[in-house]
Amino acid sequence: MVAQFILEFDAKSYSVLAVQKACHRYSGQASFEITQRLELSTIQVIVFPRTTKNEDALMQNIRTEVLDQQMREVVRAETAGVRNLILAHAFSRTGLIHEDGLPPGKSA
Repeated sequence: MVAQFILEFDAKSYSVLAVQKACHRYSGQASFEITQRLELSTIQVIVFPRTTKNEDALMQNIRTEVLDQQMREVVRAETAGVRNLILAHAFSRTGLIHEDGLPPGKSA
């Protein structure tokens, strides 16, 4: 039988979404049970590896991926305004929406 192990993340530093995305990335190597423990301000992940090979490496990879996913969320939030401005400018030149904000062929 393959042993399970538990990882815990500080809920003040990491979002549940970041933890879920990281676990999803490794879903081919393990299955996961994710619990947000509000009383302890933690996110607990019970990891059920599919094999006994490289459990330590899997644990470290998941921790690294959680940090990576959290940083992606931070960057996404910090750049949302610029990204939306660029998209709005790009779509304003397509003719899909007129200056009045209505689709082509529609009038107020």
